[in-house]
Amino acid sequence: MAGQAAPAPPAPSGSLLPPVTSATPTPTVSKIPEASATLGLLLPLSGTNAQLGQALDQAAEMALFDAADTKTALVVRDTETPQGPAGAAQAALDEGANILLGPIFADHARQVGPVAANGHVVDVAFTTDKSVAGNGVYVMGILPGLQIDRIVDFASQQGRKSFAALLPDSPYGHLVADTFTAAAARDHVGVSAVEYYPADAMEFSGPVGKLATDPPFDALLIPMGGFQLRSIVPLLAFYKIDTTQVKLLGSALWDDPNLTAERALDGAWYAAPADDSWASFAQRYRAAYAADPPKLAGLAYDAVTMAAALAKSGDFSPQALARPDGFTGVNGVFRFGADGLVQRNLAIYELGPNGATIKDPAAKSFGPVLTN
Repeated sequence: MAGQAAPAPPAPSGSLLPPVTSATPTPTVSKIPEASATLGLLLPLSGTNAQLGQALDQAAEMALFDAADTKTALVVRDTETPQGPAGAAQAALDEGANILLGPIFADHARQVGPVAANGHVVDVAFTTDKSVAGNGVYVMGILPGLQIDRIVDFASQQGRKSFAALLPDSPYGHLVADTFTAAAARDHVGVSAVEYYPADAMEFSGPVGKLATDPPFDALLIPMGGFQLRSIVPLLAFYKIDTTQVKLLGSALWDDPNLTAERALDGAWYAAPADDSWASFAQRYRAAYAADPPKLAGLAYDAVTMAAALAKSGDFSPQALARPDGFTGVNGVFRFGADGLVQRNLAIYELGPNGATIKDPAAKSFGPVLTN
């Protein structure tokens, strides 16, 4: 890992992908013997998130192996040492990193950004927090705003006219609310209500009961998954919110096989990355490492595949990173805007007794470059 030119782990098959930047990086020269380019990967390899970091490290090694690249070095540095994420980034640059991939968390990306800028390289972070994008930092995560835009657009195209949302009172919930109301306005549909519950709530009768007294709506967005969703759904019938008439809408947090048992979710829709490429990746990851990959592992795999492709031409310039037609990864096609935010094509899934099925597939290519 740390200073090796070509890892030798798992199986074949690959993907493609990229980001973008405003400043022109100064090319660096790899300091790893025999390597023509060096990728700096910043992960938590110790501490409470070490298991997650190891999974992303394995996915990254798998990507470089799949790329059959013997000239690109992968330098992995721990963001949890006393020197922190900035120290990890500097250590990778000291090894000659041409590009930084990671870290996972937004706070860490904020610390890495200035180090990357001083080293004249870009940083492709794995966070979903769009506030860290810009000044050479690119946000690669599955952004909540993209999911909400997609599900509202699709539901409005299917004839839903009046929307409501039930959201946590948190930065995530308010980000969703802003995107939700903007998407509804763009699609010329009404917003009947946006109700909030405390972010740490264990009981949801109050906000669900309030929804029942709000003006009528025929689509209800509940973006949270897990315990919150499973606690909210049974309350809908109790408060006479008829899910045969009100279409329930969700996010990628609904990508959970346990939701199959929730009969009230039958027919509900949610937006998430297409799972065809992911399924193949997950199968090969399991064969290589005898474990299921976390969803974030797909970002590490795609980032390294992208960077390895760039390394073949030796071009890590903004122009190379900002291909208008984008790249293909295990989470589908994506590209970066000039603002450093990822743009992705997502699929619409419908829940049913036998699990989730694709209701509307993700587009395989992009239209004109989007501006935000």
